[in-house]
Amino acid sequence: MPSKIIQEAKQMQEAMKLKFTFRFWDRLRWEKESVAAHSWSMMLVADYLLEKLENIAPWKYKLDRARVYQLISYHDLIEAETGDEDLDPNNSINHDAKWNKESRAMKTFPNKLPKEIQNIFVSAYNEYEAKKTLESKFVKIVDIIEAEFFCHDKWYLFENWSREYQESKRLHHFSDFPELLHIQEDLIENADMNYYSKDI
Repeated sequence: MPSKIIQEAKQMQEAMKLKFTFRFWDRLRWEKESVAAHSWSMMLVADYLLEKLENIAPWKYKLDRARVYQLISYHDLIEAETGDEDLDPNNSINHDAKWNKESRAMKTFPNKLPKEIQNIFVSAYNEYEAKKTLESKFVKIVDIIEAEFFCHDKWYLFENWSREYQESKRLHHFSDFPELLHIQEDLIENADMNYYSKDI
């Protein structure tokens, strides 16, 4: 019988499937981005935005950085089980089914992980989905900005997008962090000028 560590290594492989869960499934033409790579990149963007907040309003926010990083690490881990869903407007039928699919998977997926991280994962996932804590709301902004930075020079990722659609999906998440809103507005303005009406 395999040792406990070998059994746990096999369990960790369930989480590590995230390395091979790809985003923007049929829109990325020349490269692929895994959900795990997205989460790693979010760590960099989190520091970028945390420093901006500290410079703009050093007295206003007291975010728990350790919790921010933990939420980033675990917020998309369920996609190792369910896969990702593209935000492309043409994929809207699957947007609506995403939460139900993840909710069903949450009944079994945590038990596939080593017990040491099961509760950490469930707690982080639930906090991120609820969007009630300041840290979870901030991580949602990090999630958005990371994707926007990744996409900003890839016109083929905007084939079905409009300014109105992007604004409807993005801007309302910035209500608790108005100091960061100009970043998203600049990205939308750039997309509006360069991508939405591009003849592909």
